[in-house]
Amino acid sequence: MSLKQSCIDACLKCATDCEFCLDAMIGKESDNDCPHCCRECVDICLYTAQALARNSKYSSQISQLCADICTWCAEQCEAHEHYHCQACAASCRKCAAECKEIVTV
Repeated sequence: MSLKQSCIDACLKCATDCEFCLDAMIGKESDNDCPHCCRECVDICLYTAQALARNSKYSSQISQLCADICTWCAEQCEAHEHYHCQACAASCRKCAAECKEIVTV
């Protein structure tokens, strides 16, 4: 699998896991930016996957922003012990790592 396809797959998984976390957190109290970070993460992950698929000339910059937002979201979600938050955080960490690989290419 290509580096780009691996990043697209990680972005799509992260967006899905963030949607699950966001849905599960509706109506729950949070002492940090979860679930708000999940909303931001979903948007940037989907946009990054689209940008990579179309070979955007801004793929590197978009991937860097995605990595930054995913890292922030991971920090927020991993502070909670809920399964959905932990799964979201893990996907965010993987997506951030994949996006950083795109930035360095």
